[in-house]
Amino acid sequence: MRCLSRILWLKFTIACLAFSGFLLIPYELQAQRGVEIKSKEDLSHKSGKLGAYRALVIGINNYQDKKIPALKTAVNDAREFANLLQTRYGFQVTLLLDRQATREAIMGKMRDLAANTSPDESVLIYYAGHGDLDRVLNAGWWVPADATGGNPATYLDNDFVQRVMRGMKARHVLLVSDSCYSGTLFGEGRSLPTVIDDRYYLNLYNEKSRWGMTSGNKTPVSDSGSEGHSIFAYQLIKALKKNEKPYITTQELYSQIAPIIANNSEQQPLCSPVRDTGDQGGGFVFVASRTSSVFASDAPSYLKQSAPRPESDELVRQKEALDREKQELAREKQELERQKALDAEREQLAAERRKIEAERQQLAMGKRPPVSTAGETGRDGRFIAYNNGTVLDTKTNLMWAAKDNGSDINWANAKSYCENYRGGGYTDWRMPTQDELAGLYDSAKIYRSACGYDVHLTELIRLSCTWAWASETRGSEAAGFGFKDGLRVWFHQSGDKKRAGVYRALPVRSGK
Repeated sequence: MRCLSRILWLKFTIACLAFSGFLLIPYELQAQRGVEIKSKEDLSHKSGKLGAYRALVIGINNYQDKKIPALKTAVNDAREFANLLQTRYGFQVTLLLDRQATREAIMGKMRDLAANTSPDESVLIYYAGHGDLDRVLNAGWWVPADATGGNPATYLDNDFVQRVMRGMKARHVLLVSDSCYSGTLFGEGRSLPTVIDDRYYLNLYNEKSRWGMTSGNKTPVSDSGSEGHSIFAYQLIKALKKNEKPYITTQELYSQIAPIIANNSEQQPLCSPVRDTGDQGGGFVFVASRTSSVFASDAPSYLKQSAPRPESDELVRQKEALDREKQELAREKQELERQKALDAEREQLAAERRKIEAERQQLAMGKRPPVSTAGETGRDGRFIAYNNGTVLDTKTNLMWAAKDNGSDINWANAKSYCENYRGGGYTDWRMPTQDELAGLYDSAKIYRSACGYDVHLTELIRLSCTWAWASETRGSEAAGFGFKDGLRVWFHQSGDKKRAGVYRALPVRSGK
């Protein structure tokens, strides 16, 4: 998930905003400033009357603080979205990825947009990464790459984003946020009109707008989807690529993608004006930079009469596009290799920590009964089951109870259950950490739990439902891990009412 609830203390929310009327427009000509668009012929870069289009695109997978879990798709989402804005819709794009996206850098780029945009320009801000939610003030934060986990003073709060949008001279500002808990800055929404014609697009463009579109409301959103993208980014990019009309509003895009996302996940995208930023009823309209043959039949007459470019020019453009794709692929390969190296280093450090902790517990608890006193009953890869109700993970040297407590339980009772568990005659059972639970998850293994949900886990350890409590706490919240989807989460210690009946306690101890 794109929320800080993926690790020991985090429950991420970022208040980025609903998606609506922002115009994406062809880029062949620079737009003039201070000009009202009076006809459909003017609503084109070829008219020379449109203001410039600028975009700040931010994507963060890897954070400096190791306590903040890495994401998988945010950087890929940001790169492809930025490329689409440049090549198809004529944007001047500033791209901040991973360690480039520090708090200082993000604030600096946003202040620069606020200070230097002109009244006829249009600005898009895109964020993909972690976020967090201030439940006391009902406000959201972005989590920059140099943030300290659990310290909101190092985050970037929504009030700053709101002030930037309010302070921009630009005619249109659109904020797109793909992160957890994004829906905290919205005003009242506006529905699409019954008839969408040229006058509708002209009116939207000529009036000032401040809109936002988010991948979800005040809830976690998924970091996984299709083809290396989150479910939200995949549908948004797909809709913009396949747009066959000369222009399309963000509200129209939202109406296409929101039902698909809602039907295939638990998140509900939002699209609405951002409150207290000066929205005056306008909208951000995407206008394709070049006419595609797939919509030539239903394009307006003034587009049909446009003379095609020479074939040689088209070949040059295709070659340039291919070169850009090759360069992007090379960068992605480098990023993948770097990520693999980091993952291997993290796993080695985690194994060392577990070994040290096991040795510390042995010294504290004294000599314990050896595993050899129990008879082996089965093996599954690295796991060995014994007839005393224990399962040894030979990779981590952790011993697990062969089954959980068997019924719904809150965090405090789950902790007590684990510490008082006496399976196999051992007295040093405890509640596992979130990392230790995550180490059991195996997407290649699956069985149906007693509560009717599938879990991805060796069958030697039987869970009666999908979620297991972890030992980490943060205020009134406690960590947990879901074996249905492999999600790291934070819940209130009394349990989430929406998931009542699914929480379990699974004891663990050192295998030595």
